[in-house]
Amino acid sequence: MAIQIEFIGHACFRLWVDCRPRLMTDPFHHADLKIPDDGRRYETDIVIVSSLMDESHNNYELASGSPQVIDALAVAQGQATAEVDGQPVYCVLAGENDDRPDNPKDNACYAFCLDGVWFVHLGDTGYGLTEAEMAPWVGRCDVLLPIVGEKFTLSLDDLEPMIEFLKPKVIFPMHYNLPPVGPLMSPVSKFIERRKDRDPIVMVPHHTVPLSLEPVLPGRPTVVVLKHAGW
Repeated sequence: MAIQIEFIGHACFRLWVDCRPRLMTDPFHHADLKIPDDGRRYETDIVIVSSLMDESHNNYELASGSPQVIDALAVAQGQATAEVDGQPVYCVLAGENDDRPDNPKDNACYAFCLDGVWFVHLGDTGYGLTEAEMAPWVGRCDVLLPIVGEKFTLSLDDLEPMIEFLKPKVIFPMHYNLPPVGPLMSPVSKFIERRKDRDPIVMVPHHTVPLSLEPVLPGRPTVVVLKHAGW
């Protein structure tokens, strides 16, 4: 079995298994992010959203057809349960940063297993999570999808110990300044600058790449930066 990971943009990824689109994370509304909507929709079997209340993360209608929709916040609150490939989705309550000019919203970070590989998506959290909060993800974080844009979300200082605790094999950064989206956010280069002396950095000139969990540097995660496909 082979997995490919596609970066659609912002906090939205699509995962493919054997050339079939299987799962999409946190799809966005184009108008909310002030980008033109060219009408593209993305085929997928499953959509996971960190919250149904946030237009930058909840647009399951970006998916074509009638996929299964999982609300990670509802799972984290005990109002629902969810599985992917027969494994539970492990959701952790989170919240947006109190510095937001509008009303900070609750959301959830989540871990899911696809084709035997565990992914952790950091939703729209405004704060670093404690080791106790991340305990359900121990041993379940092959791939980390972290927020690195900082504005109204967790700082890179808060993210650092989370990475060292979870020990992912691969990191795909997301939710950063990617014009015209997030002009007040930090660029991905700030995250790369912090990691480059410890971790291998792979810059991919495409939005989709085959997933490899083989280490480039033993004991360290490989940071893979993708181009976006969604605007």
